[in-house]
Amino acid sequence: MFLALAHRATGAAEANAQQLLSLDAATVSYLMEAAWSHGGPGLLTGVGGPKIAAPPPAPVGITLAGARLSRVWTPVWDHLIYAYMIENTRVYEIMGRVIAEYTQGERLGILRTDAAYQWLRTTEELFYKDASPLQPYNLVSRVRPDIAATRRNAYYRMFGMDLNHGRDGAPAYPYIKPPVANREFVTTFEEFLRQVWRAIENARNFLAGNPTDFAAIQDLADRLENMLTARRGGGPDRPNLSREEFLAVALFAWLHLTLAFDTAIVQELAAAGPSPEERLRQIGERVGLPAHGRSHSYFLLAPRVSTLLVAIERGDFNDPTGARTLAAPGPVRDLVSEIIHHWSQVSGRSLKAMPVASDAAMPVAVSGGTMPGPAPSAVAAPAASNGKVAAELS
Repeated sequence: MFLALAHRATGAAEANAQQLLSLDAATVSYLMEAAWSHGGPGLLTGVGGPKIAAPPPAPVGITLAGARLSRVWTPVWDHLIYAYMIENTRVYEIMGRVIAEYTQGERLGILRTDAAYQWLRTTEELFYKDASPLQPYNLVSRVRPDIAATRRNAYYRMFGMDLNHGRDGAPAYPYIKPPVANREFVTTFEEFLRQVWRAIENARNFLAGNPTDFAAIQDLADRLENMLTARRGGGPDRPNLSREEFLAVALFAWLHLTLAFDTAIVQELAAAGPSPEERLRQIGERVGLPAHGRSHSYFLLAPRVSTLLVAIERGDFNDPTGARTLAAPGPVRDLVSEIIHHWSQVSGRSLKAMPVASDAAMPVAVSGGTMPGPAPSAVAAPAASNGKVAAELS
């Protein structure tokens, strides 16, 4: 969301990011309200997408370097999977410690620039405290007092997955795991990716015995669409989980933008670097909380898997033509190939290897799984499981 705005506005993306991150909380809140009133996930794919029933119009008059958010009905935010991937890097906890250090002491020093101070205040106001009760994305109440638990509940319902870390080093984080959840998402999605990889590998195989099965790809895409839209209430345009998705995506888009460049707060923390994961690693070291060792893959997966799941929910691959675009040369195949590579990196399961014949049946259910991978450090270690690990197909 914020990354898209920085890139869509007139001028250089880094300069736009610096401007965005130095806005006051009220202005950023207006931007979020405008985004909420415009629709649902999809615009970041470059095409139209599902829409959510419109709340009252957002405040108008917000302009950022030539990019104006009008009331035109367009989808403007990423899929919930984007937030899930970025949160696995531990950026939320790390930036929370940054805010705590600067607001409760001087171990990190005193902020020297107005832009860094404004980032600190805006980030705490919008994403580390209760929102105004009149804002549509305020999810904190006496029923749901813990916003982090609310996000985990949404991830579990939509994907049947936990995050790869608990609270303050603990192996688990307490939250409600409802009986109705997409526990088969991981195995179904991984089987979908395996079948697509088989089609990509054999795209130029015109001999007999080509193992490509486009019918299976269509069926798996259809199952994934039904699974995801069921949690929304029966269709991509239904409002269930939309507020949870919107706030999670806005939060992690803001933190992702913070790390996308050597922004004011990054420079204050002496964490300049060539990539988001390197900046996060250095900041984590400053506050004593290591970033996840696979943060590189998580940052790359987030927008790519979001794009793919939006297309799946839209039904793009449920017919022969759509299924074949996944293996045909072009941007869709490139996107899926990148997802296959980085998903294998963070899960520890090779999606380019097909299951043996005796195990090639339909995927088994995943109950309370995580996106496993190396422990949160710069060196690979045994996978963090949060108590349970997603079942492998093989």
